[in-house]
Amino acid sequence: MEGKRRIIDAGGSCNVYALMEEILEKLKVLNYETKFLQQRKQFKPLHKCFFAVSSTASEQFPYFAALSAWLLTVSGVEFAQWNEFEEDPNSISQTVLSECQRLGFVTSFPVSKLRHGSGDAVCQLLDFLCDTALEKANFSVKPPVYTMADFIEEAQVDEEAEIGDEIAVEVVENVSPYAAYLGDEIEKGDVKEDEIGIQGVLESNVDPAKWALELERVGPMLRWKKDRAISSHEWRTHLDQSQKHDTLVGERFKAVRPVLISVGARLQKTVERIAAKESHLNKDFEHLGADFREKQKILDSIQERYNTLSQSVAELTGDLTSKTEAVENIKAEMRARNHKITDTSPLNKISSALSGLRKEITDMELRIGVVSQTLLERRST
Repeated sequence: MEGKRRIIDAGGSCNVYALMEEILEKLKVLNYETKFLQQRKQFKPLHKCFFAVSSTASEQFPYFAALSAWLLTVSGVEFAQWNEFEEDPNSISQTVLSECQRLGFVTSFPVSKLRHGSGDAVCQLLDFLCDTALEKANFSVKPPVYTMADFIEEAQVDEEAEIGDEIAVEVVENVSPYAAYLGDEIEKGDVKEDEIGIQGVLESNVDPAKWALELERVGPMLRWKKDRAISSHEWRTHLDQSQKHDTLVGERFKAVRPVLISVGARLQKTVERIAAKESHLNKDFEHLGADFREKQKILDSIQERYNTLSQSVAELTGDLTSKTEAVENIKAEMRARNHKITDTSPLNKISSALSGLRKEITDMELRIGVVSQTLLERRST
């Protein structure tokens, strides 16, 4: 079973109605009506659209949980049983999906799609469990064996009759259903259904000889022979089954009717108690409700005032921000001007230049004195 893997598309591309019908047929092969339903009287037999269409999650999910647990048990899986009416649907769905994944079920849809108890994810999971249970039971589908009763019986042909005595059947389109009673003179398109009114007893214009010949031809085919095997597709079989089901339903309903009446009476009493309790609670807590509504009005007025004040505070905060930015700009400009005013670097440069000039003047005077002394010495000599 581990080698059998399924990849499930979560996009819902499968035909859930056809898949649900296959699930129902597989459950019938597993004899779920006897092994599953008889032990759980609260569940009804499934129909072909039970899990395909979402109707009532409180009915579909418990059915899905119980059916999944039974199929896992039939498949030979040992797991902790749960109570589908008390435990959380999410935990039940997670348990079912985990056990199916252990059997080789691979899926891409989330576990939350199972908690509703219907849809393509539920149908695909149940189909996988049915296949697993059938494989565990060594069930295999054999090719069909056809018998002579399954074939359509051909009408008996009177070989001695002349060709002219045969009834010719013509396929005519758009012919009124009353044409057989109005004679052979009605041609194609001459009579419409809405033009024919039933104003009395209809008299047939069919030739009695042709009618007798047709009755003689089809009469043997309508006779029932006890020694002939009856096919399951014949109307007599369907009629017998309907009569048996009607008798069975009548017998079962006699035993179920008192139970249903008692359950209905209990439900009626419970509903009346709930309605009385509800009216009692409404009457006892009416003053609290009025007080709550009054305080709610006060809270609404305070909330409205708070919103107005909050809006004004926001506007004032915006003005404060803009004015703070302007003050900061002015302070920055003043700091720049103060820095320029208190800067002594130009004076330092001027004083250093004057010191250099004085030094140069001193050097020049020294040189002039030396040159003057030299000239005086030369003149004296």
